[in-house]
Amino acid sequence: MTLHQILIIGFFLISSMVEASESLTLRVMSFNIHHGADKLERDRLDEMAYVIKESGVDLVGLQEVDIGCNRSGKVDQIKRLAELTGMHTAFAEHFAYDGGLYGQGLLSRYPLTNIKNDRITLIKKDGTTDTRALVSAVATLPDGKKVTMASVHMALDQPSRMIQAREIINFLSEAEMPVVLAGDMNAEPRTEELRLLETKFTDLDAENRLTFPVDIPVKKIDYIYVGTNRLEKILSYQVLTEQKQSDHLPIVGEFNISF
Repeated sequence: MTLHQILIIGFFLISSMVEASESLTLRVMSFNIHHGADKLERDRLDEMAYVIKESGVDLVGLQEVDIGCNRSGKVDQIKRLAELTGMHTAFAEHFAYDGGLYGQGLLSRYPLTNIKNDRITLIKKDGTTDTRALVSAVATLPDGKKVTMASVHMALDQPSRMIQAREIINFLSEAEMPVVLAGDMNAEPRTEELRLLETKFTDLDAENRLTFPVDIPVKKIDYIYVGTNRLEKILSYQVLTEQKQSDHLPIVGEFNISF
């Protein structure tokens, strides 16, 4: 073998190693936990934690989380989930409620920093506006690479969701890294607000599998989105149809992202 051939082979080996180091597989869940209760308002929080842990996910977006609320036994639900799963956490309140706080959270196998509670617009019935939380944080992976993870619970009304979709894009477009957005969007596929989100994000579920209500689902309103510019390949997607601890079914997606 000539020196020239050796150099060519070495170049391609190094190129392959660099390319491999720039791609990563992540497994992500979105779970509306209905303040830790099932559809009959029975406490199922510990069972939800078991589902999360057994799923082997790296990151979780949680909606409808209570901290210290009377209705859920004054439990700090994000702290309890951390204890049972061994994961890092973040929480952002929508508002004070029932003696505590009501909002949404994140769970992560990896340390979380730069936790934000960005406020997205809600149009009230009287025409005035309020805000709700868009929680996000930066997860630092063992090799030092960083991913922004966010969770959102969009409004029930379509005019608010249109505004919120624009605001979500604006807030998350600031991240100079891969972005994952999990949430209860309160919107079915192909609506105008989701088409707007999909100008920047890819829905991991092209088959539009149903997620709500838990017993006999009739619509898809829960989603996992990944920033289109960093998504390389969707490896799998599941609706966990046997898990009926909440009033929503949890969803799990696995994918490759680039850095």
